[in-house]
Amino acid sequence: MRMPRYFIITMCAIGLLACKQKNQPTDSDSTSTAIAREEADTTKQDDTSAVDLPGDKAVPLAQLIVPGTSLGQTAINETGENVNKKLGKADDGDAAMGKSVGIWYADHNKKGYATHIYFSTDMGNDPNPRVKVIRVTSPTFKVNGKLYTGVLLKTAETLYQLKKIGTFKVGTSDRNIYDDEKTGIAFDTDRSGTITGIAVHETGKSAITAYMAFFENVIQAK
Repeated sequence: MRMPRYFIITMCAIGLLACKQKNQPTDSDSTSTAIAREEADTTKQDDTSAVDLPGDKAVPLAQLIVPGTSLGQTAINETGENVNKKLGKADDGDAAMGKSVGIWYADHNKKGYATHIYFSTDMGNDPNPRVKVIRVTSPTFKVNGKLYTGVLLKTAETLYQLKKIGTFKVGTSDRNIYDDEKTGIAFDTDRSGTITGIAVHETGKSAITAYMAFFENVIQAK
């Protein structure tokens, strides 16, 4: 028996509609897809971070500590004029016999984080005072995602060959100074071994002279 044409057309239309609905994503399918894409993007971002700095988040250049080279935006052997243009006038400091110290405090508050910079002028050869040592107390500045002020010195000891070069006091608090002269980085710590300051200096030279300029009561280790 032959089926009426209108019946065949109707059945075909129903079949096409069913196929279309089956292939079309539901609300839950759309959500699952979006989450999957988001997770995939997150994985890609994590992979990129891991390539930049294995095991840590990449540190912005303005906050990066590079031993023997720079600390944040200030570089070893940069002129004092350039430093003052970037950081502004120092909140405190001292100068004598071609050597000088500039101290900048966060929000100009002496109780806040401090940046110490030790300058030296090569008298008779270069009239410009140049950066020789940069020390910071703020944890914003980092060697990597795990090494900054506030963490234990043992974290630094896994990366550098540190030698105790001196001691000093801040109020009644005892501080110790450890230096890797070859690499150009030094750390000062409190009694618990927590890093209280990080200093970058010229490679192959000790940071002790700068610390003596930064603090009045430094005793050099024998």
